[in-house]
Amino acid sequence: MSHAARLAREDAITDALRAVTTALGDDLPTDQAFRIIDAIKRLRDGQPARVTSTERRDYMAEVQERARTAWTQIYLIEDQRGADCIGPQADATAGIDTPLGRLRVTTWRRSWIGERGQRIAWASEYYLSEEPITVAEIKAAGLAQRPTTRRRRKL
Repeated sequence: MSHAARLAREDAITDALRAVTTALGDDLPTDQAFRIIDAIKRLRDGQPARVTSTERRDYMAEVQERARTAWTQIYLIEDQRGADCIGPQADATAGIDTPLGRLRVTTWRRSWIGERGQRIAWASEYYLSEEPITVAEIKAAGLAQRPTTRRRRKL
């Protein structure tokens, strides 16, 4: 690593520590804040960052569940007219912060006709940092960890 690159790295680490300190302000630091500061200081010492958890998070499933819970709260509990609330005009929105930005979903129920008659399904629109995003792009970005379609077993 060249001298200029080392100086630039040191400046970036100092700026990161300064940003964390500014963000904390006079608040008591949490365990997560201490872990962030420790990771930044390890970068200064040239030590690699350590992964403390290998558990993956399914951001898409979490935000879908929050949106459906919000929809239920609005249209089933408060209005008590859930069966009549079909279509994009009766929607609910929820969001979650991800490492790539804020993932937001707007969800509603829609009717469709299948082999067994009329059914109701969930429909959703996804946004990442206020830009529209598709389910395939969400999966490619690693924000979804499960398949979005069901695989039915034959009995």
